[in-house]
Amino acid sequence: MKIDIIHATAGEGHRKIAIAVQDAFARSGRDDLEVRLLNCLDYVSPTFQKTYAPLYYWAVLHAAGLWGGFYEVLDYAWVYALVKPFRALTNSFHAQKLLAEIVGHQPDVIISTHFLPPEILGRAKQKGLIKSRMITVVTDFYPHTFWVNPGTDQYWVMAEETKRDLVSRGVPAASITDGGIPIVPMFKPTGRRSQILKTYGLDENRFTILLTSGSFGLGPQEAILEELKAFKDKVQCFVVCANNKELKVLLESKAYPYPVKIFGFIDFMPDLMEASDLMVAKSGGSTTSEALTKGVVMVIMRPIPGQETRNAKLLKARQAAFFLDEPREIHAIVKSILEDPAVLSKKRAAIHYLSRPNAAEDLVRAVLASR
Repeated sequence: MKIDIIHATAGEGHRKIAIAVQDAFARSGRDDLEVRLLNCLDYVSPTFQKTYAPLYYWAVLHAAGLWGGFYEVLDYAWVYALVKPFRALTNSFHAQKLLAEIVGHQPDVIISTHFLPPEILGRAKQKGLIKSRMITVVTDFYPHTFWVNPGTDQYWVMAEETKRDLVSRGVPAASITDGGIPIVPMFKPTGRRSQILKTYGLDENRFTILLTSGSFGLGPQEAILEELKAFKDKVQCFVVCANNKELKVLLESKAYPYPVKIFGFIDFMPDLMEASDLMVAKSGGSTTSEALTKGVVMVIMRPIPGQETRNAKLLKARQAAFFLDEPREIHAIVKSILEDPAVLSKKRAAIHYLSRPNAAEDLVRAVLASR
């Protein structure tokens, strides 16, 4: 069986989720599978490749409000109806190489973790150019109209709320599985909290907070660390600055009256999540699913307007996270937890019902059972 897993490097989450699916196929025990992992942006025109992801990054960093406004407006059916023909024409022109690659390979199954491939390949399927079973893994907790495309046979989504949203958009309920967002096994709990804290010279009896904000390195970490000085005898922190080198240098130049470990871009996030009681982060689909699986309670910090705002909406509805708009609000959150541990326990219970630690394996079993 030939299986193509296609993502796009427009945000790190789509790639991580695709890798999780690929990894689950590798662990399936089947030796008759030919699995390819493709970045669809490697199969587009040079112009498209140079502008698609960079434009997204620029908008998120410098015009988040404008980005969020366009995101919401384009989700109105009548607006998208006007835009759709232009989008289809543009994508078809720039993604001819992707179409040729898939038509030439003729995979039995195509699994997409970004909305661009199913928009292009779905139309090709309707024309009879490919016969692949097409599965779209929706990486946002509430979908955008871009995710809904003719030719898609199955939608794999985060939760029942996601499924209901897609049904309201005309997608048949039978073609939607609320199986959770796939994550790699290393984000499953290991029970190594004490060992990990010891590795970094931290105290297992202190309340441990992880400050991170995704690959962009965005967020008011400095101000939050200042607020936490009020709990200097009770807390300790991991801080992940990702690609924000200036922030890392700034924080390393400061002295804190409680233990603080500062990192740049890392590949051991599962360990830091495992060792933490609270995680201050953005609400990206992949990161949030990883945190849910680890069982670490999140404090959602200024979600990027658009998909992150919608992800936060689901967490708020399920009472599965804390939220802050200003750094000073971390004080009340930590104070409430330290004074009453039940506050944190209730969030952990909500996380338990929302997490899908076996989403990747469940998706692979469903794919293999259907062939």
